[in-house]
Amino acid sequence: MRFDEACEKAFNRTESFPPRYGWAKKAFDSCASNPDLYKSNEGIEELVLDLGVGKSMVKSLRHWGQAFRIFSPVKRSYYPTPIGETFFTDDGWDPYCEYADTSWLLHWWLLAPKSFAPVWWLTFNEFTGIEFTAEELEQFVIDRSQKWEPAANGIKKDVNALIRMYSSGATARATFEDLVDCPFRELDLLRPSQRESGMFRFLIGEKATLSSAVVAFSCIDFFARSASKGKTITIAKLATEAGSPGRAFKLPEPALLEQLEETCRANSKLLKLTSAAGVPQLVLEKDPREVATKILFEHYKNFSENIHEPKYLLVGEEADTAIVPELVS
Repeated sequence: MRFDEACEKAFNRTESFPPRYGWAKKAFDSCASNPDLYKSNEGIEELVLDLGVGKSMVKSLRHWGQAFRIFSPVKRSYYPTPIGETFFTDDGWDPYCEYADTSWLLHWWLLAPKSFAPVWWLTFNEFTGIEFTAEELEQFVIDRSQKWEPAANGIKKDVNALIRMYSSGATARATFEDLVDCPFRELDLLRPSQRESGMFRFLIGEKATLSSAVVAFSCIDFFARSASKGKTITIAKLATEAGSPGRAFKLPEPALLEQLEETCRANSKLLKLTSAAGVPQLVLEKDPREVATKILFEHYKNFSENIHEPKYLLVGEEADTAIVPELVS
């Protein structure tokens, strides 16, 4: 998938804040209570008082809420999406992101098209460095996004926010709250390099907290978003193509295949693995949206007996679309 097809032109919207614990729930509640709060300064001031944070944090919360597909704008108002309604209502699947699976899913949705985090998309999908400095990553993004003419200072801020979001190593801008209050550090995707100060490195390979159900869901979501009309997709494409789960999760093909084998064994009536001319493929037996949503539902049922059945399908662009009350029959 091409960069300009996968991303919106959305640079420097984090207000330099990486997402923190509880922000997903706060983002959902803010739009569920009043979709118009983010439209005006008065609404933002109301959120400042309600949430007990500064105006810049409220603007950052608005960005992350949209970037994670928790809500979506309609005529400058923000309404919950199926993703938001399923996970972040008071009785949702994981409103306070207690399970690492939810953080992995939010990471996936952050990168899925249309992504509102182009610096994040480029970093995980096109940047080839394993060990790198912030300056090297900044220059790569500047070079790659010349067509959109983003401000270099804005890219610098986004790169800094990305590193603070995923890495446990302090940067010049990191605060104590950053070091202890960002759930995405637990994914173990990025660490400070042990070789040289000021460098970072991606962790390539299996992830201790990444479940096979989340990997399978993301593979099917990727398949659905790629507008493919067939029922099969090669494991190589799922592992290596720009925008794929393999790139997003830093999973090489053997590790991704092993995760899919586990899910296929548990859901043999929904999907399976085959080999055509020695090329392993994932085969979807039914509607991809229904298959992936069911797999995710069955997985979250392991956490609680009170998990409700999904009212919406959680795959593809439908999962990102605002649920506007007057349009719901």
